[in-house]
Amino acid sequence: MIIEKGELSPEETLVELLKRENAKISVAESFTGGNVSARIVSVSGASKVFYEGIVAYDSDAKEKRLNVSRSAIENDKPVSARVAEEMAKGLIGTGMVDYAVSTTGIAGPNSDDSDFPVGLCYIGVATKNSVKAYKYNFSGNREEVIRKGTEEALLLAIKTIKKL
Repeated sequence: MIIEKGELSPEETLVELLKRENAKISVAESFTGGNVSARIVSVSGASKVFYEGIVAYDSDAKEKRLNVSRSAIENDKPVSARVAEEMAKGLIGTGMVDYAVSTTGIAGPNSDDSDFPVGLCYIGVATKNSVKAYKYNFSGNREEVIRKGTEEALLLAIKTIKKL
């Protein structure tokens, strides 16, 4: 089956691509609060490709559950490319999945103690051979920032699988 643009939702496309590759994915979320995972598991058959979703909102959770280094959290701050990469690496490091996606950001309406702007977000994508973080400055209210981050995380996973 060829996936044409507009035929399937991003989550349906992602699940279909993972099935074709006989691959699994895990998701580590902070500012998206489980929305990426929820979108994936809303697709029938996702159980064949979705290994786990972890909502690690607190910095301690990122450190303990995902092996994010204390130095990344303290030096780069929780909302950073380094933390997004380490969150995704923590999932890939289990050896149980082929792909991992992570989200960390400031959804608003207020910034955290870093004074980074509301809407600043990083999405990490990892494979067994690489990890990359993407920086975004989403506009809108809290719900819009979360929605945009969720959508972009799904699209980045698709692009990674398609090697675009």
